[in-house]
Amino acid sequence: MAKRLQTYRTSEIEVTFDPNRCTHYAACIRGLPEVFDSRVIPWVRPEAADPSRIAEVVSRCPTGALHARWLDGRVGPAEPAPATATVTASRNGPLYVRGDVRLELEDGTLLLHDERVALCRCGKSARQPFCDGSHKAVGFVAG
Repeated sequence: MAKRLQTYRTSEIEVTFDPNRCTHYAACIRGLPEVFDSRVIPWVRPEAADPSRIAEVVSRCPTGALHARWLDGRVGPAEPAPATATVTASRNGPLYVRGDVRLELEDGTLLLHDERVALCRCGKSARQPFCDGSHKAVGFVAG
């Protein structure tokens, strides 16, 4: 069952979290623990740090589960899109894709248009083609 999108905001910035795309990489928690703390509710507290710093840490999320956007009239995106697309094969884990990512089904149906996504390599994800962390439970080892 899909989990709902979570939204956290101040007057300056809005942070959204899609738990369906999170693989618990934890770049957010390591990068800004005063804002991102999974041990408390709410687990995202954007009022606890400078919005520019929050946007920078959110952009480190390799799965696209976290996104940020300005609410204070700033010009330009809170998360600038990378100039070139990259695909990184993580050790015994997903493919991390950054860039202008358009993920389409075979029939041309658009599944996702984003700047960051984690794609399953182990074949065991319940959310194919997205990684759900199943590679850890099945002991996936990349060839």
